Amino acid sequence: MMEAEVREIDGITVIAPRGPLDVGAALDFRNLLTGPIAVQGNKVLIDLSAVSLVDSSGVGVLVTAHRQAVAAGAAFAIAGAVGPVGRVFEMTRTNKLLSIHASVDDGLASLRDA
Repeated sequence: MMEAEVREIDGITVIAPRGPLDVGAALDFRNLLTGPIAVQGNKVLIDLSAVSLVDSSGVGVLVTAHRQAVAAGAAFAIAGAVGPVGRVFEMTRTNKLLSIHASVDDGLASLRDA
């Protein structure tokens, strides 16, 4: 079971998973994201600062969530993807598709303007 903290900051839903975001956690993570990203006008920030590893299934969940948010008219961004986690997005070139910010504050600022 994947651990995650969900909180609200300035009307933005911040979801902060902990531990590895891998094949074992992908289904739980996808289910956690489904509700918030499916509502038009919602703003969702994924805080990856406590994530130790992201594999292809984790990247897949985030790309799918991004597409679902766009389709639903919700705003979606990622923050705190640093070190090896950040490099996964560069290596898979998903950093070109996803809205990725260095810090939660930067991610919140971008969503406030969305």
